[in-house]
Amino acid sequence: MVVTPFLPFFALIVSSLAIYLLRYPASYLGLTDKPGGRKQHQGIIPLTGGLGVFCSFFLIQPWLSIDLIEFLPFYLGALLLLICGVIDDARDMQSTVKLAIQVLAALIMVLWGGQQLTYLGQFPYFGIISLGWFAIPFTVVAVTGLINAINMMDGVDGLAGGSTLSILAWLAVIASLQSQLQLFSMILVLGAAIIGFLLFNMRHPWRRKASVFMGDAGSMALGFAIAWFVIALSQSEQSVLSPIAYGWILALPVMDTISLMFRRLRKGRSPFSADREHLHHIFLRAGFSPGQTSLILMILVASLGGAGVSFSLAGVPDLLLLVGLLAVIAIHDVFIRHAWLTSKALRRLHLAILGREKQARPQRLLLRLQNRPYVGSKRYYVAMVGAYIMVATMALDGRIALIGLAILLVAAFVCWPVLWRDMTRLSIFWVSLLLTAYLVLRMLLADTSQQGAWWPYLGLSGLVSLPVAWWLAQMRMHWFWLFTVWVGGGAVAFMLNADWSQLSRGVFAAPNAWGNPGRVGFLTSVGLIMLLAMLLSSLQRVGRGWRPVYQTMAIVILIIPGVMILMGTGYVTAWLATLVGSISLLMLTLLLGKHAQMAPRFVSPSRFAPMVVLLLLAFGMLSHYWITRNPLSFVETVLPPLEAIGMFLRGEVEQAHLVHAGTVERLMLWQQAWQTWQLNWLFGAGDVVAGKEGAWLIGYQAYQSFLVNVIAGTGLVGASGFIAIIVLPWLSLGWVLLNRVWRPAWVTGLLSCQVAVLVLCMFSMPARFLEPLVFLILLNAAAQVAIFQRNWSQSSTP
Repeated sequence: MVVTPFLPFFALIVSSLAIYLLRYPASYLGLTDKPGGRKQHQGIIPLTGGLGVFCSFFLIQPWLSIDLIEFLPFYLGALLLLICGVIDDARDMQSTVKLAIQVLAALIMVLWGGQQLTYLGQFPYFGIISLGWFAIPFTVVAVTGLINAINMMDGVDGLAGGSTLSILAWLAVIASLQSQLQLFSMILVLGAAIIGFLLFNMRHPWRRKASVFMGDAGSMALGFAIAWFVIALSQSEQSVLSPIAYGWILALPVMDTISLMFRRLRKGRSPFSADREHLHHIFLRAGFSPGQTSLILMILVASLGGAGVSFSLAGVPDLLLLVGLLAVIAIHDVFIRHAWLTSKALRRLHLAILGREKQARPQRLLLRLQNRPYVGSKRYYVAMVGAYIMVATMALDGRIALIGLAILLVAAFVCWPVLWRDMTRLSIFWVSLLLTAYLVLRMLLADTSQQGAWWPYLGLSGLVSLPVAWWLAQMRMHWFWLFTVWVGGGAVAFMLNADWSQLSRGVFAAPNAWGNPGRVGFLTSVGLIMLLAMLLSSLQRVGRGWRPVYQTMAIVILIIPGVMILMGTGYVTAWLATLVGSISLLMLTLLLGKHAQMAPRFVSPSRFAPMVVLLLLAFGMLSHYWITRNPLSFVETVLPPLEAIGMFLRGEVEQAHLVHAGTVERLMLWQQAWQTWQLNWLFGAGDVVAGKEGAWLIGYQAYQSFLVNVIAGTGLVGASGFIAIIVLPWLSLGWVLLNRVWRPAWVTGLLSCQVAVLVLCMFSMPARFLEPLVFLILLNAAAQVAIFQRNWSQSSTP
């Protein structure tokens, strides 16, 4: 069957025309919504949007190459709910009667249409979960619940239509993957009809308010249609996704409805009574407009669906999909349960993103928020989009992360006069400029075949990270969210890149099963250091509100799989970097003492920092034992390199190579780099690619150490420049810590993260991967933010 684009386009036109024509008889039929009470819209609005959508949908069906008799139960169930909704819109129907009709439609789907949820997935120790005889009542309840879930979303202009459009988009993708072209064509036509409705309902620059509402007729029929599509796709023999993945696609409307019903029951009210406690009401109270609220929730629905589909296609086990879905539900519950606090947080976020020019900032907040210098909002928003793209895709695909970085740099270039004014006041800018010029000169003088190896060094010379730092200094309210997105992007990257076929069989000791060991080990190591710093910060606030408790729980939940992934990679260098970074975090916390304390009423983190680090190390060893099932494997992994180093220093090179070849080869490369550096210790050899020395080093393309490459290739001049780039921000980091401009955990975590990165750069070349290279640029920029903020606070320029 061929699906042509003509029919969906025709459905869009017919839907728009039907909605336009139905507006006039709506008032005579009583199909209008009048303002008053909890309804705050202006004017009398027709409730014929859903009716127009399904008029178009039903009209197009005979033109589709589908078996109309086979889908007769579908049409009858949808028509029944459509009529019920029209009556309810015209004359308020009792909730019990409406519920009975919804159950009747669900029974038509299950008993006549044969759509039943029988297979729910495959789980360890349980095997395949099949409902058997329980499938009929379970499906009826599920379908009825989904009908009400979509119906209850219809509270803001464009929300129900936009959310169902996002759901239908993913269902269309799945139907095409499974070659279920009849369902694909029906989903496509229904989605096009909804777009025709959104032209009248969703707020956009050409429409300031909705001119038509969907009404219960459309929302209930849409819920029924989505339920049919989900069951038909998930229970098909051609299914390529786990049934749990569909839970991700439907997550937002379902969990919002379930939590709302439970809250109403706890208050002794009917679960179907109307109120203003939906998720979208929280966004509205926070200051977001109806159009912004609908767009945000629509994107959230699409993102959750994309995560479920991507994870399932990547082979993520059903158990992990279910655990992730339960985590999303828990986050939603916390968000809703503490609505008055989350509204305040969203209000601050709204002001930071969309109210920059309207917000009056008191002088006392100028130092802490530092949204200087003021630039045009469009340029700021472009830079913000680039920042989120960069951090979200840093672990997933370095090429996309580079696009985000390029957007940031372009936005900075457009603001060149202000950027130049701020950067020329900084000594680090002139050091970076001289270092970059020196590196470019060395690159031009190098052999043509080796010039490509110089680009990572140019990227880390400071001129790239400084504009990024300039933007980050103005995005103070986004730091937490940027870090959260970075952690979330790393989790998504792991879920997509791990070899679940091996992991599901219990093959945990294979490093490549966890992804590329070098890339995964690097990002996991530095991520664990930052999580440890945040854990110390949240622990010292436990007992003073609900947020520290939830933050502590969330961080621990992230640290546990992070440690397991790190140990599973078998990347000893990353283990060592994590160990040194953790010890550095502990020493900094103990050294700073009261300075690491946010306020006198909080407990100093130095009291429990040693215990946290010890627990981390203990859990790391237990994870390694669990992965390898060998109590001596950790010792056998750590001791041979040390033994090989001793034998190498004694001149027993052959014997040392037999004990641990990798250590000996790296030492030989360092020895070769040392000899190269001695030939021109001031300016270096101008060569960051080592020559081959013996059969052992044939496979090596470089010195396998970023620090050694810098010293051998650029000499004392280049090494001094890179040292200055690292050390100069430390002075400003100390200043922001002592003046309490930043939270202590940010400073200690950032410094410890840099220490871990230096260890990694000493023993490896993380810059050979795009993802770690972009992270290194961002890490430099994060430290350089303190320089800008210190300069702005001490400058008299308005």
